[in-house]
Amino acid sequence: MMEDDLHPDFSFAGPGPQDMANGTAILATALLREAESLAQTAAGLRGTLALFAMDGPAELEDHRMMQAGARAASVLAGALVLVARDLLRFTGEPVRAAQETLGRLPHGSLSVGEVVGHLRAAALAPVTDDGAARIAAATIAETFASAFEAAWHGTAPAIGGKGD
Repeated sequence: MMEDDLHPDFSFAGPGPQDMANGTAILATALLREAESLAQTAAGLRGTLALFAMDGPAELEDHRMMQAGARAASVLAGALVLVARDLLRFTGEPVRAAQETLGRLPHGSLSVGEVVGHLRAAALAPVTDDGAARIAAATIAETFASAFEAAWHGTAPAIGGKGD
């Protein structure tokens, strides 16, 4: 009996339900920080557009590039807000969250790599010292990313909308 106390069973079964809920919350918060950064970038680009003197073709091309950049940053920020919302809405169901999100996104404005890249960046940047929640956030992000990519490429049905 005494020997059993010296060697407790430390089996690891993965994050529990509370860890997954906490992981979802910190991942969603990190996604909103990513979205906020993109929105600030878009606003900054839009703010500098008025400073351009349209004196020639080079300036016109610069202006167009900055308009396109502002538009792309805005669209991606909006997409990340939807990802965060659906992760929270469907806590514990990252596959469903991915499918629901995809059903609401326009494919022409975004690429799967843009959304998934920012999702993975957010999973690496949670602000917490809760190790189990960080592991859960990474697990949720990877599960969401896999389901999102599969649905994007048509190997899984999107729920919620057409996604076109």
